[in-house]
Amino acid sequence: MILKTFFIASFAMLYSFTAVANNNPALKLIKNTEYTLDTSVMGFFQKPTAQSLDADDASIVGRFTLKSDVWLNDYFSTGFDLYAAYSSQKGEYAGVFRNPGHQSTQARIVDFNTAWLRYESEYFALILGKQYIEMGLSDLYSPVDRFGLHNFSNPSQPYKIGVWQVSIDYFINDDTLSFKLLPVYERSLFPSQHSRWLGNTEDPQFFNLTSQYQISDYYYPVRIENMGYLLQYKGYRAGYDFFAALHHGPSIYPTLRNGLLANELTKQDPLATSISVGILKVINQWTVSAEVIYQLNDNNSDQDFIRYSVGVSYNESNWSHKLGLNQIKTSLQWSGDEVVDSKLSDAINTSSNDARPFQKTLFFKIEVEQSEKWSYLISIAHSINTDLGLFTGIEYKRNNNLSFRLESGFFSGHSDSFFGRWKDNNYLRLRTLYTF
Repeated sequence: MILKTFFIASFAMLYSFTAVANNNPALKLIKNTEYTLDTSVMGFFQKPTAQSLDADDASIVGRFTLKSDVWLNDYFSTGFDLYAAYSSQKGEYAGVFRNPGHQSTQARIVDFNTAWLRYESEYFALILGKQYIEMGLSDLYSPVDRFGLHNFSNPSQPYKIGVWQVSIDYFINDDTLSFKLLPVYERSLFPSQHSRWLGNTEDPQFFNLTSQYQISDYYYPVRIENMGYLLQYKGYRAGYDFFAALHHGPSIYPTLRNGLLANELTKQDPLATSISVGILKVINQWTVSAEVIYQLNDNNSDQDFIRYSVGVSYNESNWSHKLGLNQIKTSLQWSGDEVVDSKLSDAINTSSNDARPFQKTLFFKIEVEQSEKWSYLISIAHSINTDLGLFTGIEYKRNNNLSFRLESGFFSGHSDSFFGRWKDNNYLRLRTLYTF
Protein backbone atom coordinates (compact mmCIF):
# COMPACT_ATOMS: atom_id res chain seq x y z
CA MET A 1 0.00 0.00 0.00
CA ILE A 2 2.86 2.37 0.84
CA LEU A 3 4.55 1.67 -2.49
CA LYS A 4 1.32 2.17 -4.43
CA THR A 5 0.73 5.50 -2.66
CA PHE A 6 4.29 6.56 -3.48
CA PHE A 7 3.83 6.00 -7.21
CA ILE A 8 0.44 7.72 -7.28
CA ALA A 9 1.75 10.72 -5.36
CA SER A 10 4.82 10.98 -7.59
CA PHE A 11 2.69 10.99 -10.73
CA ALA A 12 0.31 13.54 -9.25
CA MET A 13 3.10 15.96 -8.30
CA LEU A 14 4.82 15.77 -11.68
CA TYR A 15 1.58 16.07 -13.63
CA SER A 16 0.55 19.05 -11.49
CA PHE A 17 3.85 20.77 -12.17
CA THR A 18 3.75 20.20 -15.89
CA ALA A 19 0.09 21.12 -16.15
CA VAL A 20 0.86 24.63 -14.91
CA ALA A 21 3.61 25.04 -17.47
CA ASN A 22 1.76 23.50 -20.38
CA ASN A 23 -1.93 24.17 -19.66
CA ASN A 24 -3.32 20.71 -20.45
CA PRO A 25 -0.85 17.83 -21.00
CA ALA A 26 -3.72 15.34 -21.19
CA LEU A 27 -4.89 16.89 -24.45
CA LYS A 28 -1.38 16.61 -25.88
CA LEU A 29 -1.26 12.92 -24.98
CA ILE A 30 -4.62 12.30 -26.65
CA LYS A 31 -3.58 14.21 -29.75
CA ASN A 32 -0.36 12.19 -30.09
CA THR A 33 -2.00 8.81 -29.49
CA GLU A 34 -1.37 6.03 -32.02
CA TYR A 35 -4.05 3.34 -32.20
CA THR A 36 -3.43 -0.26 -33.29
CA LEU A 37 -6.04 -2.95 -33.81
CA ASP A 38 -4.53 -6.45 -33.87
CA THR A 39 -7.07 -9.21 -34.64
CA SER A 40 -6.49 -12.91 -35.27
CA VAL A 41 -8.50 -15.95 -36.24
CA MET A 42 -6.60 -19.05 -35.19
CA GLY A 43 -7.40 -22.65 -36.15
CA PHE A 44 -5.98 -25.82 -34.56
CA PHE A 45 -5.58 -29.14 -36.35
CA GLN A 46 -6.49 -31.40 -33.41
CA LYS A 47 -7.93 -31.40 -29.91
CA PRO A 48 -5.68 -31.47 -26.84
CA THR A 49 -5.14 -34.83 -25.15
CA ALA A 50 -6.07 -33.60 -21.67
CA GLN A 51 -9.84 -33.46 -21.21
CA SER A 52 -9.64 -30.52 -18.78
CA LEU A 53 -8.19 -28.13 -21.37
CA ASP A 54 -10.00 -25.86 -23.81
CA ALA A 55 -10.70 -28.06 -26.82
CA ASP A 56 -11.99 -25.43 -29.27
CA ASP A 57 -10.86 -26.05 -32.83
CA ALA A 58 -10.59 -22.30 -33.42
CA SER A 59 -10.13 -19.13 -31.42
CA ILE A 60 -10.58 -15.42 -31.99
CA VAL A 61 -8.17 -12.95 -30.42
CA GLY A 62 -8.37 -9.16 -30.52
CA ARG A 63 -6.10 -6.52 -29.03
CA PHE A 64 -6.64 -2.76 -29.21
CA THR A 65 -3.60 -0.68 -28.21
CA LEU A 66 -3.32 3.04 -27.46
CA LYS A 67 0.22 4.38 -27.32
CA SER A 68 1.36 7.95 -26.80
CA ASP A 69 4.23 10.08 -25.53
CA VAL A 70 4.70 13.84 -25.38
CA TRP A 71 7.14 16.48 -24.18
CA LEU A 72 5.49 18.55 -21.48
CA ASN A 73 8.22 21.20 -21.38
CA ASP A 74 11.97 21.41 -22.04
CA TYR A 75 12.75 18.77 -19.43
CA PHE A 76 9.73 16.56 -18.75
CA SER A 77 8.10 13.98 -21.00
CA THR A 78 5.48 11.34 -20.32
CA GLY A 79 3.85 8.44 -22.09
CA PHE A 80 1.79 5.30 -21.83
CA ASP A 81 0.94 2.07 -23.62
CA LEU A 82 -2.62 0.92 -22.85
CA TYR A 83 -4.40 -2.11 -24.29
CA ALA A 84 -7.79 -3.81 -24.26
CA ALA A 85 -7.90 -7.50 -25.23
CA TYR A 86 -10.39 -10.25 -26.00
CA SER A 87 -9.95 -13.99 -26.50
CA SER A 88 -12.50 -16.70 -27.10
CA GLN A 89 -10.19 -19.12 -25.24
CA LYS A 90 -11.58 -19.69 -21.76
CA GLY A 91 -9.86 -17.74 -18.99
CA GLU A 92 -7.12 -16.18 -21.11
CA TYR A 93 -8.07 -12.68 -19.90
CA ALA A 94 -9.90 -11.67 -16.74
CA GLY A 95 -10.34 -8.49 -14.70
CA VAL A 96 -8.89 -5.05 -15.35
CA PHE A 97 -5.67 -3.29 -14.33
CA ARG A 98 -2.88 -4.80 -12.27
CA ASN A 99 -1.70 -2.88 -9.23
CA PRO A 100 2.04 -2.75 -8.50
CA GLY A 101 2.96 -6.11 -6.98
CA HIS A 102 -0.25 -7.80 -8.14
CA GLN A 103 -0.07 -11.47 -7.15
CA SER A 104 -1.54 -13.10 -10.22
CA THR A 105 -0.16 -14.50 -13.46
CA GLN A 106 -3.40 -14.09 -15.40
CA ALA A 107 -3.57 -11.43 -18.11
CA ARG A 108 -6.02 -8.54 -17.67
CA ILE A 109 -8.70 -7.52 -20.17
CA VAL A 110 -7.61 -3.88 -19.88
CA ASP A 111 -4.26 -2.77 -18.53
CA PHE A 112 -1.31 -0.44 -18.92
CA ASN A 113 1.80 -2.02 -20.40
CA THR A 114 3.66 1.21 -19.63
CA ALA A 115 2.94 4.50 -17.86
CA TRP A 116 5.97 6.68 -17.18
CA LEU A 117 7.37 10.14 -16.54
CA ARG A 118 10.86 11.19 -17.65
CA TYR A 119 13.09 14.09 -16.72
CA GLU A 120 16.00 14.68 -19.07
CA SER A 121 18.91 17.10 -18.90
CA GLU A 122 22.14 17.36 -20.85
CA TYR A 123 23.97 14.87 -18.64
CA PHE A 124 21.36 12.44 -17.31
CA ALA A 125 17.75 11.25 -17.51
CA LEU A 126 15.46 10.08 -14.71
CA ILE A 127 12.51 7.75 -15.33
CA LEU A 128 9.74 6.98 -12.87
CA GLY A 129 6.92 4.51 -13.47
CA LYS A 130 6.23 1.43 -15.54
CA GLN A 131 8.51 1.05 -18.55
CA TYR A 132 9.95 -1.72 -20.72
CA ILE A 133 13.33 -3.27 -19.93
CA GLU A 134 15.07 -4.67 -23.00
CA MET A 135 18.60 -5.98 -23.03
CA GLY A 136 20.81 -8.07 -25.26
CA LEU A 137 22.09 -7.86 -28.81
CA SER A 138 21.24 -11.28 -30.26
CA ASP A 139 19.00 -11.33 -33.31
CA LEU A 140 16.91 -14.45 -32.60
CA TYR A 141 17.07 -15.21 -28.87
CA SER A 142 18.86 -13.38 -26.08
CA PRO A 143 19.65 -15.22 -22.81
CA VAL A 144 20.54 -11.84 -21.32
CA ASP A 145 17.16 -10.22 -22.08
CA ARG A 146 15.56 -11.63 -18.94
CA PHE A 147 14.78 -8.68 -16.69
CA GLY A 148 11.62 -7.54 -18.45
CA LEU A 149 8.17 -9.12 -18.24
CA HIS A 150 5.96 -10.69 -20.92
CA ASN A 151 2.40 -11.79 -21.46
CA PHE A 152 2.68 -15.48 -22.37
CA SER A 153 -1.01 -16.29 -21.92
CA ASN A 154 -0.87 -17.33 -25.58
CA PRO A 155 2.79 -18.31 -26.12
CA SER A 156 2.40 -18.20 -29.90
CA GLN A 157 1.65 -14.47 -29.64
CA PRO A 158 3.58 -12.97 -26.68
CA TYR A 159 3.59 -9.29 -25.70
CA LYS A 160 6.03 -7.20 -23.68
CA ILE A 161 5.02 -5.79 -20.29
CA GLY A 162 6.63 -2.83 -18.56
CA VAL A 163 8.36 -3.11 -15.18
CA TRP A 164 7.83 -0.72 -12.27
CA GLN A 165 11.10 1.10 -11.76
CA VAL A 166 13.07 4.15 -10.79
CA SER A 167 15.78 4.50 -13.41
CA ILE A 168 18.61 6.94 -14.01
CA ASP A 169 20.75 7.12 -17.18
CA TYR A 170 24.07 8.97 -17.24
CA PHE A 171 25.27 10.03 -20.69
CA ILE A 172 29.01 9.56 -21.23
CA ASN A 173 29.73 10.80 -24.76
CA ASP A 174 28.09 8.08 -26.94
CA ASP A 175 27.80 5.62 -24.06
CA THR A 176 25.21 5.27 -21.31
CA LEU A 177 25.56 4.14 -17.70
CA SER A 178 22.18 3.10 -16.29
CA PHE A 179 20.94 2.13 -12.85
CA LYS A 180 17.46 0.72 -12.33
CA LEU A 181 15.78 0.12 -8.99
CA LEU A 182 12.98 -2.42 -9.37
CA PRO A 183 11.07 -2.18 -6.07
CA VAL A 184 8.08 -4.35 -6.96
CA TYR A 185 8.28 -8.11 -7.45
CA GLU A 186 6.08 -9.26 -10.33
CA ARG A 187 5.98 -12.25 -12.64
CA SER A 188 5.31 -12.66 -16.33
CA LEU A 189 1.80 -13.79 -17.27
CA PHE A 190 1.13 -17.41 -18.20
CA PRO A 191 -1.71 -19.53 -19.62
CA SER A 192 -4.72 -20.18 -17.42
CA GLN A 193 -5.58 -23.60 -16.00
CA HIS A 194 -8.05 -24.09 -18.87
CA SER A 195 -5.68 -23.13 -21.69
CA ARG A 196 -4.50 -25.66 -24.23
CA TRP A 197 -1.12 -23.87 -23.98
CA LEU A 198 -0.67 -24.97 -20.37
CA GLY A 199 1.07 -28.20 -21.35
CA ASN A 200 0.81 -31.63 -19.84
CA THR A 201 2.01 -30.96 -16.26
CA GLU A 202 -0.49 -28.29 -15.19
CA ASP A 203 2.39 -25.83 -14.85
CA PRO A 204 3.53 -23.60 -17.74
CA GLN A 205 7.17 -23.36 -16.61
CA PHE A 206 7.95 -26.86 -15.33
CA PHE A 207 6.91 -28.76 -18.43
CA ASN A 208 8.53 -32.09 -17.52
CA LEU A 209 7.27 -32.87 -14.01
CA THR A 210 6.74 -36.60 -13.70
CA SER A 211 4.24 -36.43 -10.82
CA GLN A 212 1.20 -34.32 -10.08
CA TYR A 213 1.72 -31.73 -7.37
CA GLN A 214 -0.23 -28.93 -5.76
CA ILE A 215 1.96 -25.95 -6.65
CA SER A 216 1.55 -22.55 -5.00
CA ASP A 217 3.35 -19.35 -6.02
CA TYR A 218 5.56 -17.41 -3.63
CA TYR A 219 5.64 -13.60 -3.95
CA TYR A 220 8.34 -11.56 -2.27
CA PRO A 221 7.14 -8.77 0.03
CA VAL A 222 8.40 -5.26 -0.71
CA ARG A 223 11.63 -5.10 1.25
CA ILE A 224 15.05 -3.69 0.43
CA GLU A 225 16.68 -7.14 0.24
CA ASN A 226 13.99 -8.41 -2.18
CA MET A 227 14.18 -5.57 -4.68
CA GLY A 228 15.89 -5.78 -8.04
CA TYR A 229 19.03 -3.71 -8.69
CA LEU A 230 20.29 -3.48 -12.27
CA LEU A 231 23.47 -1.64 -13.32
CA GLN A 232 24.29 -1.54 -17.04
CA TYR A 233 26.87 0.09 -19.29
CA LYS A 234 26.12 0.33 -23.01
CA GLY A 235 28.59 1.58 -25.58
CA TYR A 236 28.88 2.20 -29.29
CA ARG A 237 31.99 2.35 -31.44
CA ALA A 238 32.59 2.23 -35.19
CA GLY A 239 30.96 -1.05 -36.20
CA TYR A 240 30.61 -2.28 -32.58
CA ASP A 241 27.85 -2.38 -29.98
CA PHE A 242 28.65 -3.74 -26.51
CA PHE A 243 27.29 -3.87 -22.99
CA ALA A 244 28.05 -5.13 -19.49
CA ALA A 245 25.50 -5.52 -16.69
CA LEU A 246 25.26 -6.48 -13.03
CA HIS A 247 21.99 -7.46 -11.37
CA HIS A 248 20.82 -8.68 -7.98
CA GLY A 249 17.25 -9.65 -7.23
CA PRO A 250 14.70 -12.36 -7.99
CA SER A 251 15.67 -14.62 -10.89
CA ILE A 252 13.38 -15.20 -13.85
CA TYR A 253 13.85 -18.99 -13.56
CA PRO A 254 11.87 -20.50 -10.65
CA THR A 255 12.65 -23.44 -8.39
CA LEU A 256 10.26 -25.74 -6.55
CA ARG A 257 10.61 -25.80 -2.77
CA ASN A 258 9.33 -28.59 -0.54
CA GLY A 259 5.96 -28.02 1.10
CA LEU A 260 4.47 -29.35 4.31
CA LEU A 261 2.98 -32.36 2.54
CA ALA A 262 4.64 -34.72 0.06
CA ASN A 263 2.52 -33.51 -2.88
CA GLU A 264 2.81 -29.81 -2.05
CA LEU A 265 5.44 -27.58 -3.64
CA THR A 266 6.09 -23.84 -3.67
CA LYS A 267 7.29 -22.15 -6.83
CA GLN A 268 9.83 -19.46 -5.97
CA ASP A 269 12.20 -17.31 -8.02
CA PRO A 270 15.48 -17.47 -6.06
CA LEU A 271 17.41 -14.33 -5.20
CA ALA A 272 20.58 -14.26 -7.26
CA THR A 273 23.43 -12.15 -8.60
CA SER A 274 23.85 -12.06 -12.39
CA ILE A 275 26.81 -10.79 -14.41
CA SER A 276 26.43 -10.41 -18.18
CA VAL A 277 28.36 -9.09 -21.18
CA GLY A 278 27.66 -8.92 -24.89
CA ILE A 279 29.11 -7.63 -28.15
CA LEU A 280 27.86 -7.15 -31.70
CA LYS A 281 30.04 -6.49 -34.74
CA VAL A 282 28.87 -5.39 -38.20
CA ILE A 283 31.14 -6.37 -41.11
CA ASN A 284 29.70 -5.19 -44.41
CA GLN A 285 26.57 -7.36 -44.85
CA TRP A 286 27.46 -9.65 -41.94
CA THR A 287 26.46 -9.22 -38.30
CA VAL A 288 28.11 -11.31 -35.57
CA SER A 289 26.99 -11.30 -31.94
CA ALA A 290 27.81 -13.07 -28.66
CA GLU A 291 26.30 -12.86 -25.18
CA VAL A 292 26.90 -14.59 -21.86
CA ILE A 293 25.27 -14.34 -18.43
CA TYR A 294 26.43 -16.00 -15.20
CA GLN A 295 23.93 -16.47 -12.37
CA LEU A 296 25.17 -17.04 -8.82
CA ASN A 297 22.31 -17.85 -6.43
CA ASP A 298 22.03 -16.85 -2.78
CA ASN A 299 22.33 -19.62 -0.15
CA ASN A 300 22.36 -22.53 -2.64
CA SER A 301 18.76 -21.73 -3.53
CA ASP A 302 19.38 -22.96 -7.09
CA GLN A 303 22.09 -24.21 -9.40
CA ASP A 304 24.74 -21.69 -10.42
CA PHE A 305 24.86 -21.63 -14.21
CA ILE A 306 26.04 -19.86 -17.35
CA ARG A 307 23.76 -19.17 -20.31
CA TYR A 308 25.18 -17.94 -23.60
CA SER A 309 24.49 -17.42 -27.27
CA VAL A 310 26.56 -16.90 -30.43
CA GLY A 311 24.98 -15.90 -33.71
CA VAL A 312 25.54 -14.61 -37.20
CA SER A 313 23.25 -13.02 -39.79
CA TYR A 314 23.72 -12.05 -43.43
CA ASN A 315 21.78 -9.45 -45.41
CA GLU A 316 21.89 -10.31 -49.10
CA SER A 317 20.75 -7.72 -51.65
CA ASN A 318 22.88 -8.12 -54.81
CA TRP A 319 21.72 -11.60 -55.80
CA SER A 320 18.28 -10.83 -54.41
CA HIS A 321 17.81 -8.05 -56.95
CA LYS A 322 18.75 -10.43 -59.75
CA LEU A 323 15.98 -12.74 -58.51
CA GLY A 324 13.48 -9.89 -58.41
CA LEU A 325 13.60 -9.58 -54.60
CA ASN A 326 14.48 -6.63 -52.42
CA GLN A 327 16.43 -8.51 -49.75
CA ILE A 328 17.07 -11.87 -48.13
CA LYS A 329 18.21 -12.00 -44.50
CA THR A 330 19.47 -15.27 -43.04
CA SER A 331 20.21 -15.71 -39.32
CA LEU A 332 21.76 -18.61 -37.43
CA GLN A 333 22.29 -18.82 -33.68
CA TRP A 334 23.29 -21.30 -30.98
CA SER A 335 22.08 -21.02 -27.38
CA GLY A 336 23.67 -22.97 -24.53
CA ASP A 337 23.35 -23.52 -20.78
CA GLU A 338 26.09 -24.93 -18.55
CA VAL A 339 25.77 -25.73 -14.83
CA VAL A 340 28.70 -24.43 -12.78
CA ASP A 341 27.61 -25.60 -9.32
CA SER A 342 24.72 -28.02 -8.81
CA LYS A 343 24.69 -27.93 -5.00
CA LEU A 344 21.21 -27.23 -3.58
CA SER A 345 19.91 -26.61 -0.09
CA ASP A 346 17.70 -29.28 1.47
CA ALA A 347 14.64 -27.05 1.03
CA ILE A 348 14.82 -27.28 -2.79
CA ASN A 349 12.88 -30.10 -4.44
CA THR A 350 13.51 -29.15 -8.09
CA SER A 351 16.11 -26.75 -9.46
CA SER A 352 15.41 -24.23 -12.22
CA ASN A 353 17.14 -26.54 -14.70
CA ASP A 354 13.72 -27.94 -15.66
CA ALA A 355 12.36 -24.41 -16.23
CA ARG A 356 15.21 -22.94 -18.28
CA PRO A 357 14.32 -23.24 -21.99
CA PHE A 358 16.67 -23.36 -25.00
CA GLN A 359 19.59 -24.97 -23.16
CA LYS A 360 21.11 -26.58 -26.27
CA THR A 361 19.16 -25.00 -29.06
CA LEU A 362 19.88 -24.11 -32.66
CA PHE A 363 17.88 -21.20 -34.09
CA PHE A 364 17.49 -20.52 -37.79
CA LYS A 365 15.50 -17.82 -39.56
CA ILE A 366 15.24 -16.68 -43.16
CA GLU A 367 13.34 -13.51 -44.09
CA VAL A 368 12.57 -12.71 -47.71
CA GLU A 369 11.38 -9.25 -48.72
CA GLN A 370 9.94 -9.58 -52.19
CA SER A 371 8.73 -5.99 -52.42
CA GLU A 372 7.43 -3.21 -50.21
CA LYS A 373 4.14 -5.10 -50.03
CA TRP A 374 5.09 -8.80 -49.81
CA SER A 375 7.45 -10.58 -47.38
CA TYR A 376 7.93 -14.15 -46.12
CA LEU A 377 9.71 -15.90 -43.26
CA ILE A 378 10.63 -19.34 -41.97
CA SER A 379 11.91 -19.77 -38.41
CA ILE A 380 13.09 -22.93 -36.66
CA ALA A 381 14.07 -23.56 -33.04
CA HIS A 382 15.56 -27.04 -32.55
CA SER A 383 16.54 -28.19 -29.07
CA ILE A 384 19.04 -30.94 -29.77
CA ASN A 385 17.66 -34.47 -29.15
CA THR A 386 14.41 -33.24 -27.56
CA ASP A 387 12.06 -31.05 -29.60
CA LEU A 388 11.48 -28.64 -32.45
CA GLY A 389 9.30 -25.64 -33.27
CA LEU A 390 8.72 -24.54 -36.87
CA PHE A 391 7.10 -21.19 -37.70
CA THR A 392 6.20 -19.67 -41.06
CA GLY A 393 4.68 -16.39 -42.14
CA ILE A 394 3.49 -14.45 -45.17
CA GLU A 395 2.79 -10.72 -44.87
CA TYR A 396 1.00 -8.42 -47.27
CA LYS A 397 1.21 -4.69 -46.53
CA ARG A 398 -1.72 -2.91 -48.08
CA ASN A 399 -0.15 0.39 -47.04
CA ASN A 400 1.82 1.80 -44.11
CA ASN A 401 -1.19 1.41 -41.84
CA LEU A 402 -2.75 -1.91 -42.82
CA SER A 403 -1.17 -5.36 -43.14
CA PHE A 404 -2.38 -8.96 -43.33
CA ARG A 405 -0.38 -11.95 -42.10
CA LEU A 406 -0.82 -15.68 -42.57
CA GLU A 407 1.12 -17.41 -39.79
CA SER A 408 1.59 -21.03 -38.75
CA GLY A 409 3.31 -23.02 -36.03
CA PHE A 410 4.20 -26.71 -35.83
CA PHE A 411 5.58 -28.52 -32.77
CA SER A 412 7.21 -31.91 -32.28
CA GLY A 413 9.29 -33.71 -29.68
CA HIS A 414 9.06 -35.51 -26.37
CA SER A 415 5.89 -34.75 -24.41
CA ASP A 416 8.01 -33.48 -21.49
CA SER A 417 9.96 -30.97 -23.62
CA PHE A 418 9.43 -27.26 -24.26
CA PHE A 419 7.87 -27.60 -27.74
CA GLY A 420 6.81 -31.24 -27.46
CA ARG A 421 4.16 -30.45 -24.82
CA TRP A 422 2.33 -28.46 -27.54
CA LYS A 423 2.14 -31.26 -30.12
CA ASP A 424 -1.65 -30.89 -30.08
CA ASN A 425 -1.41 -27.16 -30.78
CA ASN A 426 -0.24 -26.97 -34.39
CA TYR A 427 -2.02 -23.91 -35.74
CA LEU A 428 -2.79 -21.70 -38.69
CA ARG A 429 -3.53 -18.02 -38.02
CA LEU A 430 -4.86 -15.15 -40.11
CA ARG A 431 -3.83 -11.88 -38.52
CA THR A 432 -4.77 -8.28 -39.38
CA LEU A 433 -2.94 -5.22 -38.04
CA TYR A 434 -4.39 -1.76 -38.56
CA THR A 435 -2.68 1.37 -37.21
CA PHE A 436 -4.27 4.79 -37.25
